Amino acid sequence: MYINPDLKIEPLGYCFKPDLDSSIRFKFIAKTNDPSQVFVSSRVDASKFNDRFRKSALDVNANVGWWDVSSVRLEGANLDVPSLSGSEVRGLDVGYPKNADGTLTVYVFWWET
Repeated sequence: MYINPDLKIEPLGYCFKPDLDSSIRFKFIAKTNDPSQVFVSSRVDASKFNDRFRKSALDVNANVGWWDVSSVRLEGANLDVPSLSGSEVRGLDVGYPKNADGTLTVYVFWWET
């Protein structure tokens, strides 16, 4: 998922769905108010984050209680990112609201095909 290893986070939920097209949902509090600090910049282009992304790509109807994306106004991006080997592409859908305390609540939906 290319989360910045130096970023302090507070995990709020994680779900791995193994399948032919595996996926991961991960929700966490990022101890920053700057979305460009959340991910490794060489892998994730934070300049693409905006309020016009396809929120529906975050699997808003997932049957996971903590995955409450349908009730939250989010900014984010729908991205294709390279695998570590560089030979494949992964989907990375990211949404976040900016919190009043200077943090971000980050919703990540990562998937492979």
